[in-house]
Amino acid sequence: MLNANEFLSELYSRLDAGNPLYNKGQIHIENFTENEIANHYIDQYSSILPANKNVKILDIGVGEGWFASICYKLGYQHIELADFGCKLKFSQIKESLNEVKALHDVETSIKDLLQQDKFHDQYDFIHMSHVIEHIPKYDLIATMDSLNNALRKQGQLFVRTPNLLGPVPFNSLYCTAGHEYGFVPSNLDQFFQISNFERIEIHNLEIPAQGFSQNIGRMLRKLYMLNEKIKFRAFEGVYPESVQPELIMSGYKK
Repeated sequence: MLNANEFLSELYSRLDAGNPLYNKGQIHIENFTENEIANHYIDQYSSILPANKNVKILDIGVGEGWFASICYKLGYQHIELADFGCKLKFSQIKESLNEVKALHDVETSIKDLLQQDKFHDQYDFIHMSHVIEHIPKYDLIATMDSLNNALRKQGQLFVRTPNLLGPVPFNSLYCTAGHEYGFVPSNLDQFFQISNFERIEIHNLEIPAQGFSQNIGRMLRKLYMLNEKIKFRAFEGVYPESVQPELIMSGYKK
């Protein structure tokens, strides 16, 4: 293998081959429309996504399709998906749902895909969940620039990634075979800024607690997070915007 992007393609093709959700490579329509993660996050995303249901949405790094499922459930009419082997996994979904307009296979890298002329100034909302940490450091600036170029004016980029200031980043969220680079609020904000984004914002998307034990756990986590912020203030001289396990940030194209 010549580079990190080829490594990622090989890694995830092998992981996908062992995923029980795929039947001869295809995601079942029921797994897409009734995705459990989508059911957890649909209320949070309903207030984040554009009000206009006819906007063009691109989901990069689709995984099992949970974000695209949210868009479908909320009534968005133009959803596109991009990932390694995307057509192999989601062609039946596209054939079954009119709302899924296009599938894009990432052959080499996200940067190379989006630098094609057909992607320029096309989208109102681009979503990447746990994708940016897989991009090699040497490709990050060019990738962020290509994401900006793919957006229409005032289009929004929405990114989710492990937070290295979080409580257990190396135990469960960061140390995987495919991660290339790590993020905290400050350096992810820098990548947004230098790539011509504005109105950069950190989001906290919590799944609502249900029942007594979950509410107790939520309270304990909040106390822990407060303690972590005080620790950084005492030893580093900064009060970080987020010490949540997941860093969620968005920005708008200038």
